[in-house]
Amino acid sequence: MAPNLATVPSAANSPVYRRVVADARQALTMAEIAEITGVQTRSVQNWAAGATKPEGQQRDRLLELQYVVEQLLDVYDAEGIDIWMHRPQRSLDHQRPIDALREGHFEEVLAVVEYLAGGPKRG
Repeated sequence: MAPNLATVPSAANSPVYRRVVADARQALTMAEIAEITGVQTRSVQNWAAGATKPEGQQRDRLLELQYVVEQLLDVYDAEGIDIWMHRPQRSLDHQRPIDALREGHFEEVLAVVEYLAGGPKRG
């Protein structure tokens, strides 16, 4: 028997990507999240509403961005994260972290964040 489509969970019923976007929004606008993930702002709005889910590289970039923001919460409050993300950083060759993330340099940005937090955490 085929499942009843009314009972099958959909993206609109899942809070996961809504939460991921909300976490990233602590430091960035929806337009900035869209630039980093390589989509239109409307796509980010749809993710935030739970109407659609990111896939492929867009999903990966969004999750990397959320991870960076999450790690920065160990060092700064939301306003400090916003300032840090938009300010040129010497350790990123005077590039803003938001621009480095837009260009796909997640590992470089994360290394700087780990340094700020006192070094990489061992699990």
